[in-house]
Amino acid sequence: MSKSTENVDTDSTDKKDVTGRDRLVRNLMARWLGQIVVVISGFVIPRVIDGNLGASALGIWDFAWSTVAYFRFMGLGLASGLNRFVALYNAQEATEDLQRAISSTVVLQLIVASITALAAFVVSYYLPLIFDDIADAQVVQSQYLVIFLGCGLAVRMLFWPARSILTGYHLWTVTSAVTAGGDIVLLVGLFSTLKFGGGLAQLGMVGLAVAIVTEGIRVTMAKRVYKRKLLVWSAVDRPTMKKMIIFGLKNNVTGLPKILAVQTTGLVLAATAGPAALAVYARPLALFHHVERMIKQYAFLLTPMAGSIQGLKHQSELKEFFLSSLRSSFAISIPPLLLLGGYGDIIIDLWMGSDYVVPYLAPTLAAAFIFPFSHSAAMRILVGVNSHGRIGVWSLVATLVALAISVVVASDFGWSAQIGAIVVGISLSAGPGLVVIIGACRRFSVSFKEYWQRVFLHPALCNLPLLGVILISRVADSDMSFLHASGWGLFGALSVVGLYWKFLLSETNRSKIRAKLPGRVSTAASTPD
Repeated sequence: MSKSTENVDTDSTDKKDVTGRDRLVRNLMARWLGQIVVVISGFVIPRVIDGNLGASALGIWDFAWSTVAYFRFMGLGLASGLNRFVALYNAQEATEDLQRAISSTVVLQLIVASITALAAFVVSYYLPLIFDDIADAQVVQSQYLVIFLGCGLAVRMLFWPARSILTGYHLWTVTSAVTAGGDIVLLVGLFSTLKFGGGLAQLGMVGLAVAIVTEGIRVTMAKRVYKRKLLVWSAVDRPTMKKMIIFGLKNNVTGLPKILAVQTTGLVLAATAGPAALAVYARPLALFHHVERMIKQYAFLLTPMAGSIQGLKHQSELKEFFLSSLRSSFAISIPPLLLLGGYGDIIIDLWMGSDYVVPYLAPTLAAAFIFPFSHSAAMRILVGVNSHGRIGVWSLVATLVALAISVVVASDFGWSAQIGAIVVGISLSAGPGLVVIIGACRRFSVSFKEYWQRVFLHPALCNLPLLGVILISRVADSDMSFLHASGWGLFGALSVVGLYWKFLLSETNRSKIRAKLPGRVSTAASTPD
């Protein structure tokens, strides 16, 4: 008999920590290190595409990625939510339930991967109707690009259960290493393709090849953790598939507001102002996307952790886990958003040139993203305890209403990159920025006073010196160079580090950090008992 009760408290202690909290820092560092390659690729590839193929081709590249991003919804969030059930059933030692969940998800992923590949071919067929003002040869390249990128996503969807198994066992270091290795190969492949005269179609082909190899390696690693077969037909049953679909649909809804707001705005901008305008809009957005990925690397760790805590029936720990995790999310989010808001235009000028710089666009995006990005931790904890459905729906509704109103008003003003940023900011502030945190605080019985004092206040106050440094430096030097901006930014960041050490880290954590310093270790080793 498997154990399925999720909501009973117990005072029992466990010999082995299956919640993943003892691996949190290690997993987070692995995730962040893996993002270095993604960040480098995000800077290098657009610049090389622009230099070799032109701004129009770069806009088509951005359009193709935006289109493929919509294909992710076809996955229904099934496999990405599987890690919650892996963590839950592993904590409960419910091996039969675990096997049913994995096998049923593998079958479902086979279906959605096939649909995704088919959708890529359908979109590519109708692509000439969208880009009727560009050369025929470039249209053909665009069609192949969408096909290859879509099929690459289909491959990742097919093998996504392997990723969920690794993360459900809190082995984020393993899956991060596989992803980082694949990203390195992808970066080299894309760069080499462009340098040797390849076009958009060849870039998509490289992406598909790397996806096949990377996911094959990930499956091999997952089989070392989960000793049983990933697909056991006798374990596939209709109730489990229905359960995974319902959970996946709710999980999918949580990601819809951000994608709909950002991608819809980008597509409208491309349709009204052309691919080149989209390329200008997408560059600062790409900078903030890297910050979001860094924050999500932390937030996604919380889903299986919350599932494990619930599986151990330690319900009383969830509120404290929610508060501390959300405060850490703000602490991680605010500094990079302030730095990009203050110096983002300088980075873009160095990166892409002055033609891609739009005044005040970076500060607008920074202000728009602080609460939606930070509150992603709250949503991932809700996913972990299977309380994300209704809150996700209300967040989506609020986002869509705000988006519809903003698009109508923006059409009267005329579309531009700045207007697009304002539309995105209003839409996301309504959904992920406001509705999510209201619902999460109700779920974990957190009052506004507790949220203000224990979550937001201290991280915000610790970043006031950084905000001051940014404002003073920009007023004092209106034509600031990247070197000077780096100096000011480093000075402000160091002040944040000092304040975090003093006011955010507990004495226990400070002691752990001191103990790992080489000087402290050697001193402790030489001290007699």
